[in-house]
Amino acid sequence: MKDIFKDVMGIDGVHGLMVVSNEGGVMMSKFASDFRGEEEKLSQIDWKPFSIEMGNIKDAELIYDNARFYIKKSEIGFLIVIIGDNGPISLVRLNCEILLPELTKIQPASKRFGKLLRKKIF
Repeated sequence: MKDIFKDVMGIDGVHGLMVVSNEGGVMMSKFASDFRGEEEKLSQIDWKPFSIEMGNIKDAELIYDNARFYIKKSEIGFLIVIIGDNGPISLVRLNCEILLPELTKIQPASKRFGKLLRKKIF
């Protein structure tokens, strides 16, 4: 699979991104080499309460002391981009809009397997 996150990760100030499913599991993630430790911590979190609380929110930006989070809702879940203090949010937002159609093509392995069985057997 080609690296669909390279455009977003290529933006100065972007530290990483993750795709969290509607059920609360981390489907994919990619972080800069300086933030590998954060990737491990974030992948162990139960994101189910986050998914419930975000509900029908389509687009959000959360600002903290040292970082910002840009969150974009898609059909499969949430795209979360971790941005530093000076990262250009407008460029991140534009690249996420371009990335969303690619994310909707991604399905969990169990759904792909089920489709394959239905196609071959039935």
